[in-house]
Amino acid sequence: MAMRHSRRSPAAVEQEGFRLTADQRHHGARTVASMAKNAADCALLLAILGLDPAEGLTSETPPRGYVP
Repeated sequence: MAMRHSRRSPAAVEQEGFRLTADQRHHGARTVASMAKNAADCALLLAILGLDPAEGLTSETPPRGYVP
């Protein structure tokens, strides 16, 4: 998959920051979950990145026992 580059000016990116698509956030959360050492590590990394664990879910129905 080719990387997509922002067409915004560097000044605009610096002022506004990056906005990730829902797909990027989903894949980011899944990648973090797959590489984390344990649940606490995963939660910490997701929080640092500003991602919600629910963004990594693949279906509309949360898994049994999931508490947001």
